[in-house]
Amino acid sequence: MRTAHFIFSLCLIIILSSCKSDNKTVLKHHKSIEKSRQNVPFSDAVQVDNLLFLTGQIGKDHTLGKIVEGGIEAETKQTLVNIEKVLKTHNSDLNNVIKCTVILSDIDDFNKMNKVYRTFFTDNLPARTTFAADLVAGAKIEIEVVALKK
Repeated sequence: MRTAHFIFSLCLIIILSSCKSDNKTVLKHHKSIEKSRQNVPFSDAVQVDNLLFLTGQIGKDHTLGKIVEGGIEAETKQTLVNIEKVLKTHNSDLNNVIKCTVILSDIDDFNKMNKVYRTFFTDNLPARTTFAADLVAGAKIEIEVVALKK
């Protein structure tokens, strides 16, 4: 599981290092749009030119401040709704997602997660890596994405 995350991180470093070194490269750190996440020590999204690198999202309903009930299906749906909201804020959407990393707390939830995931990604099927690991806040799923900005 650490190997997959390491490989993704390495790919990110390669992408960032291949960006133009002149003053035309755009690098922006975007704080969270959620009031409850204004003081977190990370950006909801980092923009490098026309690429958006979103931080991992879990199935937390930010208006209630807790993870949604209903198991992996409900958490997967809420996670993807959270991602859609962040993408929309930064002039993008799920059709512009090029890479997803899905982390499950239990790999046996893969088929249930995948069923919900396919309802969000119907035409555009981004490259995807899925693995299992311990997640924060008792979450069953976390998804991070890389997307093109429109």
